[in-house]
Amino acid sequence: MKYDYLYIEVKIAGNLATINLNRPERHNAIIPELLLELNQTLNEILVNDKLLFVILSGKGLSFCAGADLNWFSGAEERTLEQNTAHYRQLADALLKLLQLPQITIATVHGNVFGGGVGLMSVCDFVIAEENTRFMFSEVKLGLLPATILPFVAKRLSLQNLRKWILTGKLFLANEAMEAGLVDIIHEKGNLENALTGLLSSFDESSPKAIKKAKQMINQVVSGNINVSDTDVTSAILAKALLSPEGQEGIQAFLEKRKPVWKRE
Repeated sequence: MKYDYLYIEVKIAGNLATINLNRPERHNAIIPELLLELNQTLNEILVNDKLLFVILSGKGLSFCAGADLNWFSGAEERTLEQNTAHYRQLADALLKLLQLPQITIATVHGNVFGGGVGLMSVCDFVIAEENTRFMFSEVKLGLLPATILPFVAKRLSLQNLRKWILTGKLFLANEAMEAGLVDIIHEKGNLENALTGLLSSFDESSPKAIKKAKQMINQVVSGNINVSDTDVTSAILAKALLSPEGQEGIQAFLEKRKPVWKRE
């Protein structure tokens, strides 16, 4: 299945959806129209129970070089409230990506600057080409990475945030991986093998359990579930044990066979 958009390409095959940023002539720089299409697509993916994986990538030489500076022109002619609503589109897209029940994977290459770092950082996994370049360029423009910072901070330590955001320094894939911003590095031309390897690591697990585990991770990280919520966590485990997936998993273990998971 393929959707017709202007600034993104969306393809769905089986349990996998691929979203390809499609402004290659501008290094996939972010504009409101692209975000409108992205937000619409994410809304549709959210309610598609058949999907287990979402791949986010970019066409051309770069994954995403951040916001198109033309997007910022005319800001002085709008009120603060109007500008706030105008730029909230990116924050909304980042939140939707973060909260998707599916496993999200960003495959990045070329230049990944500003908002592009934000887009990849909310994905569960990031696969980067070995020569990918990263930069928080906002301070060099007299701006702040305000909409992306809360999301990026979930992946980076305080000192790495200081080192890269306050200086606007360029850094490379190996540094990004060491800091936790990237999970897998591949050689140029070897993306398919890296992606296939990552996807295959989920083969033995229950699709429903994966989604529920991701949801719980997000609840714990956001503080909605903490160490004192023993009744909540015990109830979650009890429900999982009584679910068809839990029953099949335990029975398969006891019978020394591979479980047969019901696919969405």
